[in-house]
Amino acid sequence: MLAAVAVTVLLCATALAALAALAGSSVQAGAERRLAGNLDAQVNVSASFRAGGMAAADREVRAAAERVFAGVPQRTYVGLLGVSPVSVTGIGEMAAPPRGPGAGGLHPVAVQDGGRFGQLVAGRWPAGTADAPAGAFTSLPDVRVATGSTAPVDAALPDALARRLGVGPGTGLQVEDAFGRAMTVRITGVFRARGAIGFWPAMAGDLAPGQTADQGLLVVSASALNGSAVLNGQLTAHWSVQPDFSRIDAASLAGLHERLRAFSGSESRVSVFGGRPPSLDDLTVVSGLPGAVDDLTVPMVAARSSLYLPSVMLAALALATLVLAARQLTVRRRDELALQRARGAGTLRLLRGATAEWALTGVPAAAAAPFLAGLLHPGNRGFGAWAAVGLTLLVHAAAVLLPVLPSARTRSARGARAAAAQRLGADLALAAVAALGYLELRRHHSLLAGLGTGSASADPVLVLVPALVAGAAALLLLRLLPPASLLLDAFGRRSRGLIRALAGWQLSRRAARNAGPVVLMCLAVSVSAFATTALACLGALASEEAAFTVGADVRISPSEAGTYPSSALGAAYRTLPAVTAVTPVTRSTVNLPGGTTEDLVGAIGGPAPRTPSPVVYGIRLPGRPTALLLDERLSSDGSRAAPTLELTVQDASGLVSTVTTHLPAADGARHTVVVPLKVALSGGHPREYPLTVTAVNLLPQPNMRPARLDLALIRVGARGTADTWATRLPGGQRWANGTDHASDSTTGACQGKPTGSYEPGTPGVCSIAPGGSEVLRTTVSTGIRAAQAVDDALGGPSDSDYDTRPGSQVRLVAGPAGRPAPLPVRADSSALRDARLGVGSTTTLDLGSARVTAKVVGRVDALPGLGRGQGHLIADQRQLATAMTRAGADQEDPAFWWLSSTDSARTAVAAEAQPALGRVTTTARTAASLQADPFRSGLRRVLELVRYLAPGFALIAFTVHAVVSTRQRRTEFALLRAIGVRAGSLSALLAAEQLGLALFAVVPGALMGMALASAVLPLVTVDDSGQAPYPPLPLVIPWGPVTLFAVATAVAISAVVLALARLLSRVDLVRVLRAGEDR
Repeated sequence: MLAAVAVTVLLCATALAALAALAGSSVQAGAERRLAGNLDAQVNVSASFRAGGMAAADREVRAAAERVFAGVPQRTYVGLLGVSPVSVTGIGEMAAPPRGPGAGGLHPVAVQDGGRFGQLVAGRWPAGTADAPAGAFTSLPDVRVATGSTAPVDAALPDALARRLGVGPGTGLQVEDAFGRAMTVRITGVFRARGAIGFWPAMAGDLAPGQTADQGLLVVSASALNGSAVLNGQLTAHWSVQPDFSRIDAASLAGLHERLRAFSGSESRVSVFGGRPPSLDDLTVVSGLPGAVDDLTVPMVAARSSLYLPSVMLAALALATLVLAARQLTVRRRDELALQRARGAGTLRLLRGATAEWALTGVPAAAAAPFLAGLLHPGNRGFGAWAAVGLTLLVHAAAVLLPVLPSARTRSARGARAAAAQRLGADLALAAVAALGYLELRRHHSLLAGLGTGSASADPVLVLVPALVAGAAALLLLRLLPPASLLLDAFGRRSRGLIRALAGWQLSRRAARNAGPVVLMCLAVSVSAFATTALACLGALASEEAAFTVGADVRISPSEAGTYPSSALGAAYRTLPAVTAVTPVTRSTVNLPGGTTEDLVGAIGGPAPRTPSPVVYGIRLPGRPTALLLDERLSSDGSRAAPTLELTVQDASGLVSTVTTHLPAADGARHTVVVPLKVALSGGHPREYPLTVTAVNLLPQPNMRPARLDLALIRVGARGTADTWATRLPGGQRWANGTDHASDSTTGACQGKPTGSYEPGTPGVCSIAPGGSEVLRTTVSTGIRAAQAVDDALGGPSDSDYDTRPGSQVRLVAGPAGRPAPLPVRADSSALRDARLGVGSTTTLDLGSARVTAKVVGRVDALPGLGRGQGHLIADQRQLATAMTRAGADQEDPAFWWLSSTDSARTAVAAEAQPALGRVTTTARTAASLQADPFRSGLRRVLELVRYLAPGFALIAFTVHAVVSTRQRRTEFALLRAIGVRAGSLSALLAAEQLGLALFAVVPGALMGMALASAVLPLVTVDDSGQAPYPPLPLVIPWGPVTLFAVATAVAISAVVLALARLLSRVDLVRVLRAGEDR
């Protein structure tokens, strides 16, 4: 028996120590990983470079960093950046620039210890870069800007840039600066960034999330950068102070936070140079670390509160197991204690004996517990683990020693009615506790208190509620034990054998004595089922959050520079493996009546209005043409200078681009003009067909005398394997004047009557011929002609003021012959609420440069992939592009692209091999990233620990109960043996009794744990902001895993029971039946 209690103490102390160590270290480790992954979690100092001032500045910056960090581990690195970019004009023997993007805007950089922050994937580091000391930057000679050598320089390139340019070690790049000075850069190595995530962006002077200037670097030595006439234009010095987050504890962050807040943005003359004249000009200090620490406050509290919930449940289970084991030992010794008191033993003597027993069973087990806990959670055990062990010892001591103390209160006999009334009162109290706790959780919908006040913390009362509810439910389950025992007794009486009848009778007679083990087993299985359900729900939540965040199987976000033009990206994405659909997503900010600002989204399919074949107004080009053909005739009553024609082309995805051509001289003759449709810097990727010409812009030659142009586009054709022609707009369409301030322009330029905002030199559309046998015929005046009345109206401008203004143009847009229909959009609840709209409402979207009438045709839930910070209106991208072209609004390039894929991992790998396609995100990767989030992974480890340890408490408790119960019934077993019951039958009797109890506890316990998780988890699960997650937590009932754990627990208990039954059923009849004869 003492050995069983010692094992119980060992298990409880080990579990609590492992739980405390895991809970404490997971939050700390989570904070470290979050800070290490934050681009802004560093200190950046920058200044204009001057060789003579570098030594003093470097010394002062490092000293200031030491003062500010005040012993907190950190390292300071120095670097030089060429702010003036260079462009690649040739690669190797090729004199022409690269066909793809990314050849411009490259910045040379030299950094200290570059090899620490870059992993070579090919070649070698240039001399003086991998392990460059700080002295290499502080002892540079003075070299005047744009002077020095033009000899070739060795450089290392980031892997993404090397793949974008298609170069590797041994390749020579011909580069030139903004002034045309040229040189050769020899590529010696290609590297991939490693180490501190913000190092290269800091050295590139780019700390804005989403920008990629750090991928456009040429890493050279400090001497080469300073001494090259092409590279040393406008150098800046940068210092990056990188904290070692793995060696920073939470206590150090508070003081560091305040010092850095004061240091960041301070007057560098004082904070760095101590009031002395600065050795470098324009020295600034910037740090995002205080903000990064502030951003962690609520997530850390939320993470701790999430850990408290399962921890409290397991701690309550462990301590209950400990108390039950000690109580079983006390019950076994009750008669012995009474006999010792009767023989004159005092309380002090009894306490000494109990203390010795406590020390023998508890102290060795507790001393070994922290070391065994290291097997469950390797690492530093910390104060929390030892505190958990101390708590275990105190509870064990109280359970062992308190029963030894004399009690002044004597138990009086209770009547049946009084006992029933007391049980009813206890039941009502337990039900009230459970109900009030659940209602309190529903009211708060979080375990956090003080959100938004700057002092968020976990509410200890709410943390205890789930454990109280579970305990109350388990105790209420006891009321079903007597009826169940009576049913088993009745069933046993009907059977012919003795064993079932005797087992049923024993269970019905000893229902109260079995209460403790039943409650504990039920609670243990319930806690395990709760943890299993929580793991399943949290895993499903990560998947749903990932799907909501990404919006598709794969999302690719183009960068502002370095990716293919949007008109070629669709075709490029369709060539990726496993891709089944490609959708561009555009985003524009629009103002609605009433002052609300919403997000206007363009997409195809998904939540957008269903428009299988939307009408695109204009000339549709059949097939997959490589060029646009214009059969045109242009005449002029003045200058014959040829104007420029810009044609707006809309592709199959609703993306708009322009192609430009110079028309032949206005000689009145008929000409065929070929306009190439090839997209520059597209890597050979075509447009998405079919194409439609939706608008025509005519730009007269600037600084020419006003003239009247008569333009006829007789036919518009497409050049493919064969030329095909269109001779008129489709039926029901017409050309409209889409020029800015069209009425004023027409009145002034065509009628010679300047009005409104009209200025001389502005062209206007005089007429548009309707229908006819031509695609388009229009008369355009390039400006107002000089006349006395005009001079008087305009205040007497000079003759040159009448010349055509540079950049002025007229615009002709294809549209419906009648009134255009409103743009159909769907809106989410936030947009409908903010703008006070409903389904069927019509409103005006103010795009800044134009207005579009829209009609709400449907309501959608929060839109996946777009976030929830602002209301959204979503339209079919093809219809949106048509409406914006007709209104003259500026078209937006896609913010990102959604790709449907049958194998997102394969698609992502192929896309990442082509950096010009953009930054790749997948739903699967995002879900894995959320699962691996340091705070979430800590909660998952705690839940797994609870899931596996909780059944162990049930096993220990049941084993102790079985041993004590069997020992108390030795006389009964001896009598049964004496009347002829065999030992095997006694074993069967014990097994039937104990297995009946086990099944009564295990099955309801598993169901109760899943029910409790389903009721509580949606109320207590929060995200990093401390609010309920979105999408809401999905309720996943893991019947399979819960059943498996329940069956495993029952099987383990059965094995123990059968083994004990065989062992304990062996009774020495003579010794047991004659016990006490010598007294």
